Amino acid sequence: MNRRLAALVALSIVGSVALACSGGESGAGGGGPEAPRVHGLTEEEAAQTLAKIGDHTITVGEFAEEIANKGPFLRARYNSPERRRELLDQLVRFELLAQEAHARGLDQEPEVQRTRKQVLIRRFLKQEYEDRIQPTDITDDEVRAYYEAHPSEFHQPEQVRISHIVVAREADATRILRQIQASPNDVRLFRQLAEQYDTDPATRDRFGDVGFFSRPEDRRDGEPTVPAEVAAAAFGMETIGAVFSSVVHSDRGYEIIKLTGRRAALDRSLEESSRTIRNRLWRERRESEIEALVQRLTAEADVEEHLDLLEQIHIDVPEGGLPAPLLAPGAHPTAPLTPPPPTTAATGGAR
Repeated sequence: MNRRLAALVALSIVGSVALACSGGESGAGGGGPEAPRVHGLTEEEAAQTLAKIGDHTITVGEFAEEIANKGPFLRARYNSPERRRELLDQLVRFELLAQEAHARGLDQEPEVQRTRKQVLIRRFLKQEYEDRIQPTDITDDEVRAYYEAHPSEFHQPEQVRISHIVVAREADATRILRQIQASPNDVRLFRQLAEQYDTDPATRDRFGDVGFFSRPEDRRDGEPTVPAEVAAAAFGMETIGAVFSSVVHSDRGYEIIKLTGRRAALDRSLEESSRTIRNRLWRERRESEIEALVQRLTAEADVEEHLDLLEQIHIDVPEGGLPAPLLAPGAHPTAPLTPPPPTTAATGGAR
């Protein structure tokens, strides 16, 4: 009973926490200077024991910090003693369960150790790089230089995307087109016919998908090559999903064309693009410094790897394997994939 009374008394000390958490430091109305307060608490008040669970203590300052770390709407919940008591009960319950898990040796399990390391890494990277390197560190000259060096990211012509079926004979193309026109609501029919009849080696394994392209006079590197006749027909269509009304003859043969996408022209000024560029350069600078650190640590740690042992590993996969990731024709990944965290907790020694 005395412990609960002491806890309630201590909770009353943080009566102004919810207000103080929004940023203010309280001070005396007059007289000499007062020691700085954090969350409305002096250093002595913050150090008071709010609860004790075995050898672990929760101080008034730690409790106040717990509230301060929540969002503004959640902080508002803890204006009443009842809500603060509810939060304290949650913290006590959390510690009791953690101590019981520790007593059973669960803290030594590989999964727990791995999670602990992940938290340590996140904290380290945040403190060393995310908090230290800010977007404001990127200068206006750096932003302008990137903008001028990458015009294609900010100035792009109008583009359309089509699927087509290319055949050698006009009679076959006409027959296929009429079959499609006879079933305008069958969205799968075009794909099925493309898979069956398309003779274009670049598209027949993609159900006839050509991808996005510009008008011939605006064509850029990496775009699919499209005959002028096909481009004219595609840009002349307005409805996504529509099939061109007639067969188009090109140097590749006879084509049935379906409009599957459209992109409006893009023309962004330096001012409009500045924030995006700054954030990108900030991320790249941070990642570059992290990579430099990893390279240095690798050299200092004298990492040893036995790659030949990887061949001993056999993993069951679904029948047929995993599908390859689909990219639009001419598209390229814009950033390297982030590897998943390691699946073993072992560190040090040979790897």
